[in-house]
Amino acid sequence: MTERLDSPLRREQIADAALDIVVRHGIGAVTVRRVAEAVGISAAALYRHYKNKAEILKAVMEEHQEFFMVNVRLARAEGTGPLDTIRRLYLSSMTLVERYCALPVVFLSDVLWFEETQLRDLKLKHHKILRDIIIELITAAQQKGEIRTDIRPEEIFVHFIGLIAMPALIQARTPHDLDMPRQTTANWELFAHAVAA
Repeated sequence: MTERLDSPLRREQIADAALDIVVRHGIGAVTVRRVAEAVGISAAALYRHYKNKAEILKAVMEEHQEFFMVNVRLARAEGTGPLDTIRRLYLSSMTLVERYCALPVVFLSDVLWFEETQLRDLKLKHHKILRDIIIELITAAQQKGEIRTDIRPEEIFVHFIGLIAMPALIQARTPHDLDMPRQTTANWELFAHAVAA
């Protein structure tokens, strides 16, 4: 029996195939037919669930957000304090960067910002959730004396997101220029030193 298209495994395969196409050929090359071929299913079967590229990319973005929210819950449950929770969330986010290496290309694309505005709206919604969570944690860390208070949480958030965004972009386009585990460790050490109270 074949795997159902709405199963987690099949959704993951579809996401992987779409992102692989983005990395290898660009976002314009993502089509239902091409993704179906990469996954090994008929285009007709995939069309029943995803009518076009925008629907496939939306599903990928939603899956990414689901994983992120799981990571938030784990970081909060396992963190020994706000700064440690931020650290855990950073490390799990870098794992997502490796898994979803093409997403920066999608996030910066004209397709997302100008052509498929529902994707832009979804990205902005997800970014607001991320921003609110991190700013809440930074504020708590400042109140506990773990993070300096002479810089607002909003600016520290922008610095923090840069720890993820720049390696993600490099990973998407020139992965040979990056030793991701080493960069992840270095970025956290630099951040922790910069924000230390």
